[in-house]
Amino acid sequence: MRLRRIPGIEERIAADFPRLVVADAERYKGRWDQYFGRRRPLSLEIGMGRGQFLNELRLREPENDFIAVEMRNEVIYAAAEKFGDDCPNVAVISDRAEYLEYWFGEGEVERIFLNFSDPWPKRAHRKRRLTHENYLRLYRKALTANGEIFLRTDAASLMEFSLTEMTNNGFFLKEVSLDFHNSPYFDGVTTEYEDKKSAEGPIYYGRFSVMK
Repeated sequence: MRLRRIPGIEERIAADFPRLVVADAERYKGRWDQYFGRRRPLSLEIGMGRGQFLNELRLREPENDFIAVEMRNEVIYAAAEKFGDDCPNVAVISDRAEYLEYWFGEGEVERIFLNFSDPWPKRAHRKRRLTHENYLRLYRKALTANGEIFLRTDAASLMEFSLTEMTNNGFFLKEVSLDFHNSPYFDGVTTEYEDKKSAEGPIYYGRFSVMK
């Protein structure tokens, strides 16, 4: 179900979640440990949806810190209500993924999660896919030497594109499944979209690591 437009949503986010939703992310580039008040492994989810996946993961891994990038403010507000403004190990950036280099220093991120990104099925739109080589260059710069990308999608075309694009641009495939929920890799942490789509067909999964 599509979230309705909320009048004055930017002001509501600023008022209700002034810490959680970081207005000046550039300030923390290379020093997110100052935001979190500790130096811990940092993970990034690009396109968090309503926050179900990230909320479960941050509870399972309280020793790690997480940042979500999401461009839709109504979605951010719905997710922020799950986390709460005083959530100790989550920050949210309201913007587009192509600005990643302004928020993260080299080798600052250990994991990137790409969960059910828009597949942009038309060939003319392939540069908008979050596994296009233009984005992969940004990810490689932000990731540690052993950094990883975790991909989930219900779009076979995006999975096929991603396998080729990532292995041709500095990543190697560590794990793959064409039926993720019935594979040994599935850990039970899901997105809202995934809960719906997994009943309709298979979920595709890939785990990629930076190629040394």
